[in-house]
This record gives sequence, C-alpha cells and structure tokens, in this order.
Amino acid sequence: MGDGGRVHFVESGQVYEIRSLEAHLDQLDERVSFGSLADILVTSHGYFVADGLNRHIVLLDRSLHPVRISGRDGDGPGEYRFPSRLDHAGDQVLVLDVGAGRASYLSPDGDFVRSQLVPGNASDAAVHPDLGLLVTGDAFADHYLARVTASGNVAFGRIPDELRPDPEGPFQLRLDLVTVSDDGLIHVLDQEQIALVSFDPEGALVSVLFLPKEMRDLRLRKNRETVETFGGPERVLGTQFVSSLRPLEDGRLFARFNSENTIGLFLDVERHEAARLTVPVEREDWLWMRSSGGYFDGMDRLVLTEGLKAAGLLTAEIELTDPEG
Repeated sequence: MGDGGRVHFVESGQVYEIRSLEAHLDQLDERVSFGSLADILVTSHGYFVADGLNRHIVLLDRSLHPVRISGRDGDGPGEYRFPSRLDHAGDQVLVLDVGAGRASYLSPDGDFVRSQLVPGNASDAAVHPDLGLLVTGDAFADHYLARVTASGNVAFGRIPDELRPDPEGPFQLRLDLVTVSDDGLIHVLDQEQIALVSFDPEGALVSVLFLPKEMRDLRLRKNRETVETFGGPERVLGTQFVSSLRPLEDGRLFARFNSENTIGLFLDVERHEAARLTVPVEREDWLWMRSSGGYFDGMDRLVLTEGLKAAGLLTAEIELTDPEG
C-alpha cells in the first residue's frame, strides 16, 4: 500500500491470541528477585534474562526455574553496569551493556568468555554470521549501524535520504533496534519514522517498509503529544514505540510494542503483511500483558514479562484465531 510513495505493511487479517498461561515466576520468588527485565533470549536449554538494575544475567530452564546467576556490578570481566540487550553470537550469547559501553560474550552455561568496547550511545546490537557485531546508535550520523571489528568501527546501513533527521533540528538520541534474519538480511527498526529498513550483507538497501498506516499515524501523533507534554524536543531526547525486534522460526519478524490490546506484530517482509498478537477481549484480567515484554520460544509459546514494573515472568500458549468467529 502506498502513501506518497511510501510502502506500508498491510494487516493480513490474521490474529494470534494468548490463549492460556503456563509457568510463572513471581518477582518476589525467594530463589531469584528481578530488579528489571531488560531483555530475554531463548536458548536450546531455556532462557537468559538481562536484569539491568541488579546488573547480572539470570539463567532459567523452560519451566522458569532459576539455574544460575552470572555476573555482578562492576567494570571488570563478567561484570556489568546496565546489561540491556541479548543476542545469539554463534554458540555464545552476546550481552550489550549500555552502562559500560561494551559487549560481553558468554558461554551457553553463562561463563564469561570475552568483551569488546562498542562505539557511541548504543541502543541495540545483533551479531551477523559474516559481518560480526552490529550496533545501533549515534556512532555515525548518516548510518544506522556501526560494525565493530578488530581494526576499528565501520559505518554500516546508510540512512535513506527520506528518513534522515533534520540536521538543523534539536539533538535526538537514536533508539533504533536491529536484528538479523536467517537469510542474512539486516533489519533496522527506525523508531523516529516507525519503519523497518532492511539491508543486505554488502550494506545495500533492500527495502523500507512502514508499519501499518493507521497504527503508525496514531503512534506518531502520540509521540508528538508526549514530546510537547514534557517540554518539547529540546527536553525529550527520543521516543521509542517498538521495544524489541526478533526473527522467528518461520522467517517473519516479531516487533513488540503496546497498543490497546495488541502487544506486537508478526512482520512478513516479503509479502509486506502484518498480523497482530493480541490479548483476548474476554480476558480483561489479562490486560496487564499490554505493558509486558514478549519473546517467542518456537511459534506457539511466548515468554512474557509481568506487570507494569516488568519484574515477573510467565510463559503462555499462542493460537491463531479466526477474527470472523
């Protein structure tokens, strides 16, 4: 669907719903207490959880039983200031520590392996099998990403002219997200324009797809209202709509956000289609899920952060439903 030359994802009509809750780990569980749940990564054995406030990584099995706590507060090897993002790095786990400005690598059992500095104010990171570590942020003004190499940082993913911020405008932090799909494409979620921008491994632009028009227009209006409420663009350094972007087993991407009873979109980049993940309208007692993080374990199971403070965890089953009844 076009809009002044812009191409939007079109909602496919498919709706996925959370149908039943499974395991639960309370935020006050005596075995582990979370200060915050900054990110969750699904592994072959269970889940890695980045606790930004407590400055460590918690390993859980698939029943949400704590297995190990890795790391502590500090600046040394295996220590963190604010671990905020997790990703797979081959057979290791990447931990982006925005507080310390570095990326650490852990073994599948949570042991510290190594670390490297990241440039600029990083907001997200992903590991490409050929390109290595890619970091979003402000390291390069005309590019979304910095590619971190042993010989230095290289600009990657040039921002398309139509999406480039006004150089004369107020300073804004870039809060973009990045992920890599199994076909090797690099996908950036541009938070200011609410668009998915995709590149091939050579850095060539593949596509620019805006989120569904009605949803995007509503969010852009709310973003402007938020900025005005808190004192204008000189005081609000950035707004963020999508909280996480991850590839799925079937080749789609999942973009996590809060919007009414919708908690995310399945994005089919090839078909330009989007499908919603929703909370059932008949389960008003589940509406707290709208403020939760969501991370897929396979295609029919979701790991959810619980409550406004996002300090508990649940797993739930997902089901494709017929919106026509």
